[in-house]
Amino acid sequence: MRTSTPIILIVGKPFSGLSSYLLAHNFEYIVLKDARLQKANSKNLKRRTFCSFSNREKMLATVDALAQKHHIAAVMTVYEQYVLATAEIANHLKLPGLPIEAARACTDKYVMRQKFAHAPKKISPDYAVVESETDVRTFVDAHAFPLILKPANLSKSLLVTKSESYDELIQNYDRTVTNLGATYAKYAPNTIPKLLIEEFMEGPAHSVDAFVDNQGQEHVLNAVVDYQTGYDIGYDDNFHYSRLLPSTLSSKDIAEIIEVAKLGCKALGMKNSPAHIEIILTSDGPRIVEIGARNGGYRERMHRLSNQLDVTDNALRLALGEQPTILLPTNYPVGVFELFPKAPGIFTGLAHEAELQRLPSLVYYSLKVIPGEFVGKSSDGFKMCAIVILHHTDSEQFKRDHTFLDQHVYVQTQPA
Repeated sequence: MRTSTPIILIVGKPFSGLSSYLLAHNFEYIVLKDARLQKANSKNLKRRTFCSFSNREKMLATVDALAQKHHIAAVMTVYEQYVLATAEIANHLKLPGLPIEAARACTDKYVMRQKFAHAPKKISPDYAVVESETDVRTFVDAHAFPLILKPANLSKSLLVTKSESYDELIQNYDRTVTNLGATYAKYAPNTIPKLLIEEFMEGPAHSVDAFVDNQGQEHVLNAVVDYQTGYDIGYDDNFHYSRLLPSTLSSKDIAEIIEVAKLGCKALGMKNSPAHIEIILTSDGPRIVEIGARNGGYRERMHRLSNQLDVTDNALRLALGEQPTILLPTNYPVGVFELFPKAPGIFTGLAHEAELQRLPSLVYYSLKVIPGEFVGKSSDGFKMCAIVILHHTDSEQFKRDHTFLDQHVYVQTQPA
């Protein structure tokens, strides 16, 4: 017999923040878990059903079996690699969701750039798909250095490189091609690798989050996040070192970023979805790096601490076909920091770790690696060694702790 209790279907893999939130707010959920992540001795199957996402027909058959037993009220995901599957499932169940074409664009930067080209003004860089050194040379002949090489359908700056010359570009291309298969197998196993080359956009990096309702109206936050990249702090790597609220930008720059964010969401045809828009503020105005159909990384905690905005609630509202509720009553400082090694090698520890853990602004610290483990650059397919989150209602205290982190805390390595 089909149950009457509304169920939220979480697609791909569980995320403790979302599942805990749903239970705390009197929602039941089932995780449609990626079968490839199943452990041989997996025993805890409560609220979980395993599913093969590599076969669309099998995936939808699994969903149909669930729908016969449960009242599925909404479909959600928080992971990039399941955005398209989530859109297909929502469409199949006739529930509010991201249009499938928009989902494809949000998970493939090549398709995304094609759609951005139809915006009323330029909002993204020139680009091309590269499958050979000949393709690289063709793009180089028409564009100036520096140039960016990046996968079209990975996240977290994995395998993204910046090149200042043709020789460096070819070296980066060869290294990326060598690492491409293994990196996709680890982080996007059901995705066909695709490599882009594009203009390097000179200027500071920022991001802004939005909630696109069932009419396609973009509710863009005015809480713009300022980034520092690895390049900004002297590393030869393109990872996001820091994410900071509130922004130090002028109201004019923030207004221009919001306008471009709306144009980007509209160009992709987004509906019923959160949107995470990454932007470079160039001398010619804001340019979009990419738009993700999900809440931005760490944004649930950042916005809750800084301005008391419930990001998860708004994402859930969209999945249920409801309007988002946006109110930003405060503007306290918060910063998220991802720590990478300056040089690849054997991890030996985090400098000044004990002092870091005593900082008054520290609200979260997680070490992701252990001593003796080999660590490396984001551009070579590695993820961060540590995550640090600072927050304080006293902006001066936050500033002091932020300065200590910047100047004294770093990943220590020794040659392999």
